[in-house]
Amino acid sequence: MRQTLPKSIILRGYQSFTTVITSGISLHGIPLTAFLLTSPDEMVVAIGFSVPKKQVPLAADRNRIKRLMREAVRKNFDDILSAARHKHIGVRIVLMFKREKARNLKRLMLHDIEPAWTDIRQRILSTL
Repeated sequence: MRQTLPKSIILRGYQSFTTVITSGISLHGIPLTAFLLTSPDEMVVAIGFSVPKKQVPLAADRNRIKRLMREAVRKNFDDILSAARHKHIGVRIVLMFKREKARNLKRLMLHDIEPAWTDIRQRILSTL
């Protein structure tokens, strides 16, 4: 069993993120927001992770949150891949972290991220 996300499905590049965020639909949750852009032309399925510097100033904290987000997605991304391939569409997703002011970032754990991702994943599947 693979313990990381394949590099082929990681969304990279400023322009790619900007396109998805400005042109896609947003699915809000706490503490995650997803931006979804589907395209029938491209058969690419990709996901990107974003933690804004204004909300999480320390790079070590931003990187830790991105690792937690990647792990939550890695566990439950196969159904999005299969749904997109079944419908013959391309899907690009940007998963963005939103900080709750009262939450201590040092105590943020995977079990805080997973329920939010599960909820957003269900809404993505219903949108596809």
